Order: sequence, then C-alpha cells, then structure tokens
Amino acid sequence: MSHEYVAAFAHRGLGPMIRLTIVEGYSFDLTYQEAQILSRALAAVKAKTSSVEDVYMSPIASDGDFFAKVLPDGIVFEAKTPPVTLTWPEVGEMAQALAAASTPKE
Repeated sequence: MSHEYVAAFAHRGLGPMIRLTIVEGYSFDLTYQEAQILSRALAAVKAKTSSVEDVYMSPIASDGDFFAKVLPDGIVFEAKTPPVTLTWPEVGEMAQALAAASTPKE
C-alpha cells in the first residue's frame, strides 16, 4: 500500500490541521501537535524501542479514536470493518509523512 497518508487543511475553529487517511473512508483530523506525537509513537513501535501493545489517541477534531493493535508484522485497526492491517514499511511511511507534514514551515 503506497499512498498519500496526510493532507493539510484548515479547520474553521482549530486552524491548520492534518488529515491522516488510513484507507479511503477511514481518516482522522489531527492538530500539528497530535500528528507529531502520533508520528513518534508509530516510529517507536516500528523500531521496537517501545514495547506497547496498542497505540491510542483521541484526536480533538475527530469523531473516532485512533486505536491500533501492535502485531509482530505491523499494526491493525480493528475498529474498521473489515480490520485494516499495515505492515511495518507502511507504518514507517505513515510516521514519516506525519512528521514531515507537522514540521513547522519557515
């Protein structure tokens, strides 16, 4: 799966934000700070420097919670039907895309 995970947009009340799209119809609206935190969390589980079993976030501007279960070969989003599984290379792509999109532009 190689696609654009992130897109910048402006929320009328919260200002500049990032939309993280896992698959079509399954996305999360994140503040820049949330995107930075999620990027670091995904990179840590991918690098196995974090031994957490789940990655969870409740983004302020999204209706649903970001919840991914960590597996030996990647992560799975079980809240989506059918569940969506991302491999470690895909998780890495997502983490890099979030990091790049949430870095302040000078």
